[in-house]
Amino acid sequence: MARRHYNLPPLTTLASFEVAARHLSFKVAARELNVTPGAVSHQIKALENDLGIQLFERIHRGVSLTEHGEKLYSALQQSFNDISETLSYIRRAASGNSVTISATTAVSALWLTPRLAGFWKAHGEIPINQLLSDHPPPQGQIVDLSIKYGASRGPNKISHKLFSDSLTPVCSPEFAKDGSSLSLADLARQPLIHVDADDKSWTTWESWFRELGYRGDIATGLHVNNYMIALQAAEDGAGIVLGWQQLIRPLLEQRKLASFGRHSLEAPHSFYLIMETDDRLPHSARITRDWLLANQ
Repeated sequence: MARRHYNLPPLTTLASFEVAARHLSFKVAARELNVTPGAVSHQIKALENDLGIQLFERIHRGVSLTEHGEKLYSALQQSFNDISETLSYIRRAASGNSVTISATTAVSALWLTPRLAGFWKAHGEIPINQLLSDHPPPQGQIVDLSIKYGASRGPNKISHKLFSDSLTPVCSPEFAKDGSSLSLADLARQPLIHVDADDKSWTTWESWFRELGYRGDIATGLHVNNYMIALQAAEDGAGIVLGWQQLIRPLLEQRKLASFGRHSLEAPHSFYLIMETDDRLPHSARITRDWLLANQ
């Protein structure tokens, strides 16, 4: 069988392998690829036959990568990431001077959007698209600037600090009247609103109490998966949520929320504006970046 220029096996086998290796599941890979698990298994077997080596260990209720499988997955992941970033760069070039900014719903509503009115007064010729998600954007999504909690690591990535923050319990002003002198143990028994975030760096009630030295039980309370929903629940009197003081300043100033008690913790990370290096960043995105950094 004639080999291609780069001496690669069929690309469909490599793509199927990457997805299966990422999930360590043929079944989940099949859902992502919109094929049957049998089709994924067939592609993996074809790749293993082509290479003459086993890439997966079939274990009880799943699969694991062999040493060679780990090496191939690492190489494919890096290569696919590079291709994805290059395609995003090319797509951006075709999108004119518009700028896409990725942010969570809370950061967009409370920090970014209030600043965009001022930006458009200075640069009305630059359209801004906001990509709002409380989950990481899919690989290959066109994003010029990202606002994230915690600096980003990786080639061609630059992180500029926007602001640090502190974490203090907040609730409705009416609810806050009874919390001024509570101990941490008393606070832990209050109706707490928990945010179940995908981002593992997000500070939870459990980690907040632990950092302040409390190791006792914590009220189960209300669980939501979106910080804006958590803030709205607190505003409606449903309980107490951890408040990022700098981020939620507009709600505090409008007296929609108030601090509950005297306990506070410096956030372990800061919020950053993240982008590619200048040689890969469109001119309009560089203008937007510079304006946002100058108007924090």
